[in-house]
Amino acid sequence: MFLEIDMGNSRIKWRFRDASNVLDKGFIETTAEFDLLAAFWLPYAGRVTVVWVASVVSDELEQKLAEWVKRIFAIDPVFARSGPNVGVVQNGYDSPDLLGVDRWLSILAAYGYTQTACIVLSLGTAATIDVIDKNGRHLGGFIAPGLSLMIRSLSSSARRISANSHEIVLTEELGRATSLAICGGCTSMLEGLVDNAVKQLRKVAGDEHFELVFTGGDAIQLMPYYPSAHLINDLVMDGLVYALQESIPGCNQ
Repeated sequence: MFLEIDMGNSRIKWRFRDASNVLDKGFIETTAEFDLLAAFWLPYAGRVTVVWVASVVSDELEQKLAEWVKRIFAIDPVFARSGPNVGVVQNGYDSPDLLGVDRWLSILAAYGYTQTACIVLSLGTAATIDVIDKNGRHLGGFIAPGLSLMIRSLSSSARRISANSHEIVLTEELGRATSLAICGGCTSMLEGLVDNAVKQLRKVAGDEHFELVFTGGDAIQLMPYYPSAHLINDLVMDGLVYALQESIPGCNQ
């Protein structure tokens, strides 16, 4: 049995799976006490043989997680790292190891899923976009604040602008109240990221077909504006399979 973990800035997500099916999944807040993991993980003690981790958190938190994995499953987790390529997919960064591992794994999974040119949007704490051509070549990407960061930035820096991230619903309409104006502004900024990514891909690929792949906790809010996009909630953990399956004899996606 496999345990796959996505350690993000806001949440630690995990799933247990065998060679073909997801058996269980869950999450805790990244700021929560790690002993909460025991209640969710102990039922699988003695059954898990491989633990794969994608992490964008500090070395200290990674070490803390590794200790809990060792304590419960008596094995050491394998942390995925960004590299120059996996199969035909090529990392587009000048220094491949500096590409965030969550983005790299999302790129691998998105291309593995679409098998063609694609644009990957992850909308969580940050909004990231990565562009991949039909041959699996990563062309680069964008990083911008996610919805919550946009709203907190406005609320903390502009005295007369106040909004709660839980009240934000994306819209393209002009706002006639501050909260609605913020909604429209956030929507326009996110659409601008996607549309510019399309523009950049067109410069390289012309009118060739491409797919949109969305992931992240807030991505569902953008789906009404891009109805043909694929929403894949566990894209980072899917990427772990592409990145690390060859390291385990007999491991199948």
